[in-house]
Amino acid sequence: MAVLLLQAEGLPESARAAAEGRAAWALDWRSDRRNAVLDCTDLPLPAGESEDLALDLLDVTTAVYLADLAVRRGENEAWVREIELVLAVRELDFWTGQEPALARLLQRMTGDSFRFRFYPRAEEDTPLASGEPWLHTDGICLLSGGLDSAAAAAMLLRTERCPRLVMHRSGNPTVAQAQDRVTQTFADKWPDQFCLSQVRLAPSSHRTGALPFPAPAERETSRRCRSLLFMTLGALAARAEGVDEVYLCDNCLLTSALPLSEARSGSFTTHSTHPAVLAEFTRLLDHAGWPVRLLNPLAYQTKGEVIRAFLQPVLSPAEIAQTVSCWAIGRQQRQCGGCLPCLLRRIGLLAAGLPDEVYALDLLASPEAYLHTDAYRNLVDLLSWATRVLSTPEERLPLVFPSLLEVAEGGTQIRDVVRALRRQATEVFEVVQRRFPAAAKLMAEGGAGD
Repeated sequence: MAVLLLQAEGLPESARAAAEGRAAWALDWRSDRRNAVLDCTDLPLPAGESEDLALDLLDVTTAVYLADLAVRRGENEAWVREIELVLAVRELDFWTGQEPALARLLQRMTGDSFRFRFYPRAEEDTPLASGEPWLHTDGICLLSGGLDSAAAAAMLLRTERCPRLVMHRSGNPTVAQAQDRVTQTFADKWPDQFCLSQVRLAPSSHRTGALPFPAPAERETSRRCRSLLFMTLGALAARAEGVDEVYLCDNCLLTSALPLSEARSGSFTTHSTHPAVLAEFTRLLDHAGWPVRLLNPLAYQTKGEVIRAFLQPVLSPAEIAQTVSCWAIGRQQRQCGGCLPCLLRRIGLLAAGLPDEVYALDLLASPEAYLHTDAYRNLVDLLSWATRVLSTPEERLPLVFPSLLEVAEGGTQIRDVVRALRRQATEVFEVVQRRFPAAAKLMAEGGAGD
């Protein structure tokens, strides 16, 4: 059964009354009863004919992002969720017509089933403060504080481009500090080209009179819908600035969403920058009449290549180390060392000849110390994947990994992705063989059970 959530502000009274008794949560980011904070004061928003649709896109994305946090996934077969959202919009005909496309986009991004019921907005808008356009902007680059997005920003800045850097400001202090350090590095190195917009969106229900929202320990941690927020912020900034390029970047393995094992198929593997997802969002913008393109020039790059080609020429090892890649960083003050992004980061840094970093878990050096943990399973899956890729002829890889065929839907070249994945597997193999004997033994044995 679908979990129902409704927008508390702006709905017609009849729609609110019909849904209120069945809704698990009411979401509000505009009224005095808001249980989330949305701060766009740094971000330019489209005006004129695009204004109503832009505000709708921001509201719909905000509701999806908050619903993603509020509705916990279950285990195994209960991982996939059914979520229904009741929302107020200004451009009712557009959203009613695009509801199937929006649901399809989110299904591809998250693996979940989303349904929407749209109603005409019944209340006047509370003015939303926004930033001013920058005359020099020639593109938008989404910056998370991670290594790959920093590489994309460095690539543009070193070629004398003037991108507006757009960031979702993290509520996690460790990530926020990394974001501050990375942006300060860019501001110091390229002061004349530097332009940053930071947007804050986070649950906030501690105020007196605020609507309830799940406590932090009860929220979903996978956060698959964060990618929709990034894409929306980039599209809004691009439309406001009158540019058509939005850079949302990730390396070849994470972009291709190739499952490392059969157990990671479907929504168990993140699709945040998958070419088909970017293409679905671009089609939604096309229907709105917005000529905005989402670009990922790192789609054919391994982690080590990202570091060597885009970061090492302009940043010091210490500056590169300021970035944060960990999916579990909110649970400790340093990167965990056991999630897939941490493993790829560590291997990529060593492949590029950079110093090793200190992680909460020294998984690669002592895998046997973490038996029966998710971290150990992550390592086994990565090593098994690398072995399988390297032992399979290039032309057969799409047959062994059929999901590779889906990257072509976004215009990405399958053969180039395959070659990049083989280079990524080579990086894993060579670094493990050279630096981590215990992990190398595990790889030679084809992995080990829990």
